Amino acid sequence: MSRLPGFALTFLSVLLTSLPAMAGQLVNWNFNASQNRLTFYTDSRVQPTAQLIPNPTRIVVDLPGTTLRGPTVRQAGGGRVREIRIGEPDSFTTRVVIELDAGYTVDPQQVKVRGITPTQWVVELPTPELAPASNNNAPGPNPDGSSLPTQNLSAANPPSTGQQYLQVTGNGLFVRLDKNGDNNGIRIQPNARQSTVNFELNGAVLPESLVGQSLPVGQYGVEEIKFSDNPNNPRLSLALADSGGGWNAYYSRVGGGVVLLPKQISRSGGTNPAPGSAAVPVSNNTSNSSPSSSGNRSPNDRLVSQASNRNLANITAIEVTRDDSQLIIRGDRQINARGNFNRLTGNYEIRLDRAQLSPQFQSPELATGGPVYQLNISQETNDSVLILVQPNTGRRFGRLFRSGGSLYALELISDATASRPTGNLPANNPPRGNSGDQISIAVQPPPANAAPSFPPEWSNPPSGNLPSVPRGDRLVVVDPGHGGKDPGAIGIRGVQEKDVVLAVSQYLQRYLEQQGVRVLMTRTGDYFISLQGRTDMANRAGADLFVSIHANSMGMGRPDVNGFEIYYHGNAGLSQAIHRNVVNSLNVRDRRVRQARFYVLRNSRMPSTLVEMGFVTGNEDNYKLTDPNFQQQMAQAIARGVLEYLQQR
Repeated sequence: MSRLPGFALTFLSVLLTSLPAMAGQLVNWNFNASQNRLTFYTDSRVQPTAQLIPNPTRIVVDLPGTTLRGPTVRQAGGGRVREIRIGEPDSFTTRVVIELDAGYTVDPQQVKVRGITPTQWVVELPTPELAPASNNNAPGPNPDGSSLPTQNLSAANPPSTGQQYLQVTGNGLFVRLDKNGDNNGIRIQPNARQSTVNFELNGAVLPESLVGQSLPVGQYGVEEIKFSDNPNNPRLSLALADSGGGWNAYYSRVGGGVVLLPKQISRSGGTNPAPGSAAVPVSNNTSNSSPSSSGNRSPNDRLVSQASNRNLANITAIEVTRDDSQLIIRGDRQINARGNFNRLTGNYEIRLDRAQLSPQFQSPELATGGPVYQLNISQETNDSVLILVQPNTGRRFGRLFRSGGSLYALELISDATASRPTGNLPANNPPRGNSGDQISIAVQPPPANAAPSFPPEWSNPPSGNLPSVPRGDRLVVVDPGHGGKDPGAIGIRGVQEKDVVLAVSQYLQRYLEQQGVRVLMTRTGDYFISLQGRTDMANRAGADLFVSIHANSMGMGRPDVNGFEIYYHGNAGLSQAIHRNVVNSLNVRDRRVRQARFYVLRNSRMPSTLVEMGFVTGNEDNYKLTDPNFQQQMAQAIARGVLEYLQQR
């Protein structure tokens, strides 16, 4: 239940709608063939991207920061939709592919991808029409739903330019190969004097069409890319318009090819680095030498130089200690740091005031599997540096403290309850193969006041041999706490109480109805109901029981407090029955049955209970409360307690 003042709740509710999506799962989807409509649900906020790819026509929807719950999906569609495929092109993206029958297409401007809420999205297709005659021999998508072909185009009759092997993506460049090597065999060699970056791809094999070629690029500051004349010892060279920022490279797991990513980021955000790498707007971490002259520096180097001020501290290095316990920030004089954990993005944000990145600053190397998942470093303003730190799996942040006049340290603590997707591919816009012109489809975000929802089409979950009562003989009011303008408690990762209690209440409704109980919900969506309105509804209906569902809070300063507790006023029998079933069937900390004078308990005329399922501010409970599996288990345990109590009456 919320302990925050009203103005704080309002501020946080508005803030939630404007921040990026968090990592989550695709938990449910449904395709209506008669309406050509696909609806899908995630368990946390997501911002999809969508494209139409021809030959055959596919609508490809990527869900960055989302994994697929369950195995890869491949299912017949219906109508002119041949197939629906859902897979994971990389470890941090779920891809939904809607493929039309051969020879049919749709106008991409009429394809609507709309957000109903941040967790519920709808893809609406116009009626497919016969496409003009075209080459339908382009490779189709992989079974996992990706749009990369399963093998490279045949070199028997390749186009003379080799252009089909080069793809400009949302993050950088993708070059298709006949054979991938090992990421450890990639060598990156910048040459600031000649404004080039060379990539040695040991173990890889170039397609014959690329051997000795030079292809124009015109993006990311790259004028052209050159390929060596030895296909078995590939060397790629980027000719840059300037000698600016560094580059990363890794092999794609989706299809044969190498991904080249610029590491520099602009002050407004710019390009994101690959997870597991660090991005800085000043230098390339593969070289220990700074540019030899101001004329050879990148635009970002010049930005730092222009910002130079003898009164500013120079940040000379950022590194992880050998025991992986701390992130160290080094300056050439006393530095002042302010730290804040952004629960919505999962970043620890460190701002260094009166500071600048040294022109000799070197981007730190992050070890695969180390405590830091990703590190972004930027000169936010002329006199402040911003550091964004994302922890890896099993890590959380501790204190940010001064470790000497010119040093600051951020504690990196082992935590078995911490969770983060891992992988070496970028979270946004994974590279795609060249299978025809790709047309972006407009994605309409959800309304600003939309809240996460849970799928009304979900099939009834299995009852698990719950007790039954005479059908239609008993009425239970299920009361999802809070709603609408009242989000309830707000916890770690921005989880709102009103969302998780609605999800569990919907499950509880179905479990009870399966066993013959009539259920009246005080709210079925995200809207506000007063406390009096809730009890009046139950009293007027003559309900047999009143069950109010809530999630607890102890404030963000006490993540160690976790557990299940339940309240009664007067008769404790209902609360005791629910408590017994929850603690016996779920792995929760037991905070016991308690007596309280909550309004809904005092003013309902029937046996009533108020369930506090766990703490949204708890480092254990927070992740459980947003897990659909846990939500179903909690609802089933509550239902069993309700049914056992009804059997005794």
